[in-house]
Amino acid sequence: MQWAERYEQLLPKFKAQNKTALAKMISLLEDNYLQTWEIISRLHSDIQPKNSYVIGVTGSPGVGKSSFISRLVSFYSNKGQNIGIILIDPSSPFSGGAFLGDRVRMFDLTNSSNVYIRSIASRGAMGGVCNSIYDIIDVMKAFGFDTIIIETVGTGQSEIDIFYACDTTLLILSPDSGDEIQIYKAGIMEIADFYIVNKIDLPNSKRFLMYLENYLGSQNEDHKKVFGVSSIENKGFEKVYEWLESSREYFQNSNLKENLRKKSRVKNYLFHLIENFLEDYPLENQDTDSLKKDVIAFMCKKEGNNGNQN
Repeated sequence: MQWAERYEQLLPKFKAQNKTALAKMISLLEDNYLQTWEIISRLHSDIQPKNSYVIGVTGSPGVGKSSFISRLVSFYSNKGQNIGIILIDPSSPFSGGAFLGDRVRMFDLTNSSNVYIRSIASRGAMGGVCNSIYDIIDVMKAFGFDTIIIETVGTGQSEIDIFYACDTTLLILSPDSGDEIQIYKAGIMEIADFYIVNKIDLPNSKRFLMYLENYLGSQNEDHKKVFGVSSIENKGFEKVYEWLESSREYFQNSNLKENLRKKSRVKNYLFHLIENFLEDYPLENQDTDSLKKDVIAFMCKKEGNNGNQN
């Protein structure tokens, strides 16, 4: 079945906010990577996308990103907002599919009718997200979510692409994970709009909070807010929610990222094309130079035939 036929079958239920249709629409994008922009263009012509608030959550492994999101989403859900969650999971080195550990940890959220969770394989993409992240966000906006929350893989300071894809970015830190060293790493600190110190129930949390605030002051970044939360004790989340909501209009209307976002989106699109081309490429008896020429030839042919749709 051609993608256009499948799209037309899904559209009525998608418009009716059927979550199964949403899942299948995202899969349609992933299965037809050569036509992603054409699919998005058609979707936008059929449905006026909502101006969803896109929040990125990043941080090193073990800081409690998933538990933080679970607690935060409860506030949004209780306020009646429709929430879409995108979990960028590490990929299986064999199948390329997502390990679904985060979805297991967030299972309780799936009982809420206004919460949708989708695990997406990173497929080795750099920057903590996946190459199709912008397309998936577009589909979720068309579906009508009020707020979209994205959790990165959790690889540390390389996760800067989340900054471009989201309206605002939260960096989760923890007193017990060696994040005093992480603070000095360029990139990961700079992309955050504000900072969350998780696990403030730990004995050394006050010292860590002071350390972080002193560091931000030394970098002239003391205008950025720092919040302490405890996922175990469910403390501090109301203040985070209130600050996010009070900042919603500012971050959504800010044009500071627009040009950077365009560049990042095109880069991810081209990476996605190359990635999928190489998956089916026969490497036997091929040297690197031949591989490079074949990739370039493929890209030129692809963009030559379809460049008018972009």
